[in-house]
Amino acid sequence: MLDGMESLSGEMVLGSDWHLACWYGRGSTKSEIYRKKADMSPISFAQNYESRWVGTVDGALININKFLNLRTLSKSEIKAEKDGEYYLGVDVARSADTSNNQTSISVIKVIRNKNNKIQSLNLINIINISNALNFTDQAREVKKAKLQYNARMAVVDTNDLGVGLCDELMKESFDPQTGKSLGCWDTINTEAKPETDGAERCIFDLKPQSANSQTIVCFIGMVDGGKLRLLEKKQNTDYDINDNDNYIKNVLPFINTDLLIEEVANLKLKQLTGGKLAVEKLLSKINKDRYSSLSYVLWYIDTYESNINDTSVDQFEILTQYTGFF
Repeated sequence: MLDGMESLSGEMVLGSDWHLACWYGRGSTKSEIYRKKADMSPISFAQNYESRWVGTVDGALININKFLNLRTLSKSEIKAEKDGEYYLGVDVARSADTSNNQTSISVIKVIRNKNNKIQSLNLINIINISNALNFTDQAREVKKAKLQYNARMAVVDTNDLGVGLCDELMKESFDPQTGKSLGCWDTINTEAKPETDGAERCIFDLKPQSANSQTIVCFIGMVDGGKLRLLEKKQNTDYDINDNDNYIKNVLPFINTDLLIEEVANLKLKQLTGGKLAVEKLLSKINKDRYSSLSYVLWYIDTYESNINDTSVDQFEILTQYTGFF
């Protein structure tokens, strides 16, 4: 169309950002828009107010249009459905600054065909935990999420600060409101000892730096192959923040999926020496907690749960395979 406009063949292309409307006194004032810019993510502001296309960058982690096409799920799930198969991916953060990264839990529901092969991996919820909470409180929230979905495994980032959360998961936790035990967990792939004997073996201790290339390649493959499915896009008019009963189920999971899209669109694939891969952020203020928790659990399922029957995967096999990364 730009070429046609130049050759006077009848096309016309016009565009502007928010400054033009402000100049003519239309819509929000300049100060109001600057306040919105402070509260919105950079990508959302660029799309909605600056008329900028931000969907593609050189060396992007994935084709963002393919990622957007995965948004086919019409409803979230806030608890386990009968006979559902669920897994958790946990990316850990701890900071007194509430504007910093948050601990993120990606909840994946595995859908299998009649031959028990994985048909799709549905991201039915993303749960964020305040990073201002100490690891004891964060561990309670992670355990509540597992009970909520009757999840088979929690894949936990144990690099750096993640060790603190893993230590708390291996102690018995109690719900402060009901006083009921939330259980004591054990890992399936380390020699660490839990606080109590007979603890449930449901932690996969993941050192992301040791398996970084594998998680990235798996994520790209899940997107390109269309096996991953995300919650659909809802318009702003679909959200009613005053409806407290439905907020957690019908609003928050969809908003977190929107934010996941922004995180992934902000990531660039980086080639390291020795053929290894990494991701780097284009804009530092956009976090990648949701992406990280999702990539961890996708990699675990693809590596260890793809060809299993109804029984859980052999724990000794996981131990012998994964320890090779350390």
